[in-house]
Amino acid sequence: MKSSEEANQRMLKKFLERRHPEYTETLPHWEFLEDCYEGGREWFDKNIFRYIKEGDKEYKDRVERAYRFNHTREVVDLVDKYIFKMEIKRSEDSPESVKKFWKEATLNKMSIQDYAKRVSNRASTYGRVWVVVDSTRTGETEEGETPKVVSKADEKDGIARTYSYIVTPEHALDMSYDDEGELNWILIHEQVRDDEDPITSSGKMIDRYRLWERDTWTLFTANKNGQKVTIEVDGPYTHDLGFVPVFAANNTICSDEQYTSPSLIDDVAYLDRAVANYLSNLDAIIQDQTFSQLVIPAQGLVPGETGYDKLIEMGTKRAFTFDGEGGGKPEYISPDVKQAEVILAVISKIVNEIYHTVGLAGERTKEDNSQGIDNSSGVAKAYDFERVNSLLAAKADSLEDIENKLCKFVAAWSGETVSDDLVSYPDNFDVRGLHDEFGIANQLSLIAAPESVRRQQMESLIDKLFPQLKADLRKKMIAELKTWPPKPEAIDPATGKPKPEGSATTVGGVMKQETSKAQAKKSPK
Repeated sequence: MKSSEEANQRMLKKFLERRHPEYTETLPHWEFLEDCYEGGREWFDKNIFRYIKEGDKEYKDRVERAYRFNHTREVVDLVDKYIFKMEIKRSEDSPESVKKFWKEATLNKMSIQDYAKRVSNRASTYGRVWVVVDSTRTGETEEGETPKVVSKADEKDGIARTYSYIVTPEHALDMSYDDEGELNWILIHEQVRDDEDPITSSGKMIDRYRLWERDTWTLFTANKNGQKVTIEVDGPYTHDLGFVPVFAANNTICSDEQYTSPSLIDDVAYLDRAVANYLSNLDAIIQDQTFSQLVIPAQGLVPGETGYDKLIEMGTKRAFTFDGEGGGKPEYISPDVKQAEVILAVISKIVNEIYHTVGLAGERTKEDNSQGIDNSSGVAKAYDFERVNSLLAAKADSLEDIENKLCKFVAAWSGETVSDDLVSYPDNFDVRGLHDEFGIANQLSLIAAPESVRRQQMESLIDKLFPQLKADLRKKMIAELKTWPPKPEAIDPATGKPKPEGSATTVGGVMKQETSKAQAKKSPK
């Protein structure tokens, strides 16, 4: 019996230690991207490189003085700022379970708008993250134990709640797909702290592994006792969804890879690190310019004498010696200032390339960040806008797909099905506001633009006026546009309103009675 338990433990440990073939290869890249986005002083310890012939003390002092502008974070945050500035349409025809989820999308009751921003941020950073949709309802075990919460009434009373959370790729350890590209199962690493009891809890971090399958989930806990690790199994519990409630959230819909996806900052992070290193080298040049190096004739130094020791302490506590027989004298030297100019030019080029890489060149078009944006031609700015618009549209399409999947999974936990278009992100990120739309409508009226043009513009105006309009009401408004704009002869010039049927108008100075078609049919010949 004991040997059977030991064999079972060995099998479980082997399963939990197994990783997807691409995991080990890609893990350093994910960690680097995360570090570049988060920044902090510890970032410099790993990413500022020692240059040739640099001593330990000089290198340590240079790292302590190092600084950077976080271009990696700036790029990610700029994209999110532009996307979430626009109106996102979430249908009012959605089921109550989805509406409830939109109000409290996470365990800490974050709204769907804030949660979508967080998903976008993480997807931009890593390229792909995993989104889990879970419920506080506990299903039955395979042994048939009584569940804690199962009924719809409990859900309505707030006892059970559907929520979501993000799993970064470092914690998605292994997974399997079927022939149609759907998940068979996924193994996720979690860390929790033993802190339930304020006095008796150990406060240690505990490793847990959650296995999601199509109808069940199981929790494995690694308990450490010295060097010995024991795996405790909790479950499996049933959820009966028929699919794994976990899906991949990609930065953009442009990859059919099953394990990784291109990140927004794949290239930006490495360019950003290069800028930080060049800035650190520039700092070293400035330090050497400020504290020049002493050079003295070697003939004036006799090792072991007090004067020798004092001279060594001069300047930056270092001195170069030379043969002074030719009449040389002690002096201070410093690096060539042209070296600093070269570094500044390279930094400017790299910073410009960072924003060109993601199509945000309009954010940085001068030689450095402090000089602002230059007065580029209108054509150049138009092309810049198109590049940014394409980037944002691709990102918005991905977020729209993510949110609609979220709605589908949330509804499934309540035994419901929903359409795939409950959430709609904008396709065009122009800068025209509601006031601009009214101005355009007025101008189209003044130039007597074709009716089809004015109807199309009015449809855009409806969307901006009522971004969360119910589908049936919007359909009614669009149908009414077919008879708009009204004919000029049907407008009363005195009031600017449509004239009632049978009203009189003046034609050539003669009063003419307008007769409706209905009245014409009734009148005698």
